[in-house]
Amino acid sequence: MKTTIKKIGNNFGVIIPPAFLAQFNLDKDSDINFEITPVVNPREKWKAAFQEAFENGDKPESDYFANIKNEFDEAEWTW
Repeated sequence: MKTTIKKIGNNFGVIIPPAFLAQFNLDKDSDINFEITPVVNPREKWKAAFQEAFENGDKPESDYFANIKNEFDEAEWTW
């Protein structure tokens, strides 16, 4: 389940949708344990990764597969 933290009075809380409660046969008196995992942008660290690659001599325009050939390349691929 993905949800957001809401301000409730002077506190914060998580709203659990009724469909989620029904799926697990829970009600307002059920005791539950849950784990909080912050959602991060999967591309958040790309800039640093590319910078590190440049510093290590990698170049995005390099074709790493230029000298690798297989039967398909030789027999069936047409330009």
